[in-house]
Amino acid sequence: MGRPNLRVPVVSFLSLVFVLGCSGATEQTLVGQFFNASRLRDNTSLDNIATVIFDPGTQGTVTSFSIQSVGPEQRNPLPLKSLAKLQDDAKAEDAAFSSRKDDYQTANLDAIQRVLRAERDHVKVAPKDAEVQAAWTKLREESARVSTKASEARRRLRSETQLVDLSINGGGRTAIDVTKYDGEMVGKDVTVSAPVRLPSGQTATKTLVLTMQRAILKGDKEITGRWIITALKDTASAPALKTS
Repeated sequence: MGRPNLRVPVVSFLSLVFVLGCSGATEQTLVGQFFNASRLRDNTSLDNIATVIFDPGTQGTVTSFSIQSVGPEQRNPLPLKSLAKLQDDAKAEDAAFSSRKDDYQTANLDAIQRVLRAERDHVKVAPKDAEVQAAWTKLREESARVSTKASEARRRLRSETQLVDLSINGGGRTAIDVTKYDGEMVGKDVTVSAPVRLPSGQTATKTLVLTMQRAILKGDKEITGRWIITALKDTASAPALKTS
């Protein structure tokens, strides 16, 4: 559904107060903070509200804008608890395997060293060491598999929780372990029209689409996170760059 075409000065936060009770107030406030922080290169503020920046050096600056429309909310599940369990299981498997490998290495150290020297020199191992070579080769292959599995589990959980943690804990005093919850990620697109002062000094009216997302955690008590701007696209050019 469209929103009133009200032009909002980014630098005038007092004017934002008067629209807090109106439809679109959340979008007006967050988008205004985003453009203001981007214009000032205020990375501290941006880190709390966005994962992208409207780079004044390459894209220009926005000092006022009007919201043209707010798209419907899209919801996707957040299987954080199951991903955390997969990581814990992979970590435990890695630890158990490492212990078993270390025990074998300790018990067969001399033979393993002879095997490694033979492999380094590209010569055939002695018959008495053939069994150790086969066992050690298998352990090394299994070590790579187990290590990769643990790394992938960590990567998946980290990838899934970074935005959730920012939405739930960013700027808060009490840290919540988001991996103890399942939930959903809610997203919507906000389309704005803005006169953009380009790096060249010229001004061009642009239509920009900002994606806002927030996490909702499910438990004994539902925990709703803050909206975060996670993408920005100039409909006439490429998407915004991610912040570092």
